[in-house]
Amino acid sequence: MSGRWKAVGLVVGLLLGACGAPGEQSSVQRSAATAPVEAPVVSPSPAPTRTRFPTLTPAPLAFRPQPLPEGFRTEDHWLAVRVVREFAKERTAYTGDTYAIWFTDGQRWLGPVPEVGLYITRLERAFWRRAGGGWELCAQVAVQPTLGAREASMMFCTSAPPGVGPKEAPPASLEASPCPDGRSLCVTQSDGTVRALPLPEDLFRPDPSQKVEKISPPKVGDEGVRMEIRYRTTERGGIVETRIWKPVCGARGRWVVVDFAVYRHPWAEDGAAGGGLEHSELYIADLSAETVRPLGALEARGQLVDAFRAEGRIPFVRGDERFSMPNHLLPYVEGGCSPDGSFLLFSTGADESGMLGFPLSWVARLEDRVIYPLPGDQARWVEKSP
Repeated sequence: MSGRWKAVGLVVGLLLGACGAPGEQSSVQRSAATAPVEAPVVSPSPAPTRTRFPTLTPAPLAFRPQPLPEGFRTEDHWLAVRVVREFAKERTAYTGDTYAIWFTDGQRWLGPVPEVGLYITRLERAFWRRAGGGWELCAQVAVQPTLGAREASMMFCTSAPPGVGPKEAPPASLEASPCPDGRSLCVTQSDGTVRALPLPEDLFRPDPSQKVEKISPPKVGDEGVRMEIRYRTTERGGIVETRIWKPVCGARGRWVVVDFAVYRHPWAEDGAAGGGLEHSELYIADLSAETVRPLGALEARGQLVDAFRAEGRIPFVRGDERFSMPNHLLPYVEGGCSPDGSFLLFSTGADESGMLGFPLSWVARLEDRVIYPLPGDQARWVEKSP
C-alpha cells in the first residue's frame, strides 16, 4: 500500500499540469485541475535527497454510476458526489484511491473528475463556473498525496451539457428558529406573521425504563436547543443524556427540516467522561398539515436499504459484518435543502449498535418523501458562484 500512495503522490503532481487522458467521457465533457492553494514548504537544509518513485500507469475511472430509479431526478438542481469507484454489490476492501467526483441531476452523470483515483479526503463545495458560452460544473476538494500528509485544496471541473446551467433560486419565503419554550418551532412567513408548531412530546420525555435523577429544561442557544436528563444507574453515578435539536433549512414556504440528536455518556459524583452519539433523526415540519413527523419510519428505511442493497446501490463488504448492517439508522443533514427547497440532501454515518459502517449520502423529495441513496459518502448541491 505504501508504494501505491507514493505513486498517487506522483499523480497529484501530474494533475497540476494536465488532468490526464480522457476515459469514457462524452465529447462535451472537459476536466481541469488547478494548482493547490498552498505551496509545499521546502526546508533549506539539509539538501533534499532525490527519491526514485515507481512508474505509475493510472487506470481510467471507467465506472459510471447508475441513474436514480423510477425516473427520479432532481430537476434543474445538480449534485456533486464523492463516488466510490466500482461501487458494487460485493467488494473485499475500500481504499482512498477509488474516490472520484461525479455530477448528477439524478439521471445524467458527468465525470469523473479527476480522471485517475486520488485520496479525496473532503468534498468542500460545488459550484457553477462560466466557460465560453456555456458553463462548467466545478468541485473544490481536499486531497492528500499520502495518508497522514498535509492536505491540499484542489479544484476539478467538467463541461456542462449545452443549455444546462444555474437557475435563479426563489427568494426565501420563511425563516424558522426554536421558540423561547424550546419545545416548539417558530416560523416567520413572508408576510411577517409567526406560527408556532409544537414538536412531538416524545422528544422531551425521559426514558420510562430509567430512574430520573434530574431534568434540565430546554435551553435555546445559537446552536439550537439543548436539554439534559440525568439518570441514576448506580449509587454513585449514572448516565447523562443530552438532547439537541435545531431547524436546518426551510423549503418552499411549507416545510422546515429539523435535525434531532441524542448523546449519552456516563457520569459520576466526581465528573463525567466518554460517550457519543446514541440516536439521531430528521423531522419534517409541514406547515400546511400542521404536523411534525420523521422523514421516514425506521421499518420503512430498513426495507429500503434491503432493496437498494439487492440492486447494488448500497455496498456490502464480504466478511465484514459491519457492512451487513447498513448505517441507515442515524441520519443527519449534511448538504441541506436544494436551492428551490424541493429536495433534501442528508447523510448516514453509523448504526445504533455504535459500529461505524459505510457512510452514505441520500437525497429525499420533500413533496412525497421518496428517498434514494447516492453512490458515495459525501455530496453537495452545485451552487451559483457569488
